[in-house]
Amino acid sequence: MKFILKIKYALIGVFCIILLHGCLGGMAGWKGHIVRKENRIDLEKVAGKNSGVWKTGDLSLKYDYLIRRDSIQLDGKIVLTDKLTHFPTLDYLSVMVQFLDREGMVLDHEILYVSSSRAWIPMIMLSFSRSFVLPSETASISFSYSGKVSDGSGDDGIDWNFWSTP
Repeated sequence: MKFILKIKYALIGVFCIILLHGCLGGMAGWKGHIVRKENRIDLEKVAGKNSGVWKTGDLSLKYDYLIRRDSIQLDGKIVLTDKLTHFPTLDYLSVMVQFLDREGMVLDHEILYVSSSRAWIPMIMLSFSRSFVLPSETASISFSYSGKVSDGSGDDGIDWNFWSTP
């Protein structure tokens, strides 16, 4: 009987270590990961604003950025595609910006936009205006997001999760 208890405690310990490893990895975000070339947006460190549009099958992110010394100002608007706006409720949307070095490795990341909980899609403005300190080796940026839309009827309703990783 003592042998079985020892095995049980050993398995619980291994499970806890695996669980903690996963949680710590999630807290670190994408730091250290290499972003695919097609998802990198090279930063032009010239005077004045620069603009662009980043598109996926779920949304378009129209952005302007201005670099001042060691910081970046990002302003823009997020437009959901028709397949998402057929749902009346945006349960949540979180958009991140990743700061990358010349090789595309994630140096740091920040939250660019977070929606209010369970917002009615026709009534929300998905816009952002944020300023961040740039890590010293930043050469490009990338975006990622996760979200959920639904029919708004709760647990028994229809919903759709969507995301894009760098």
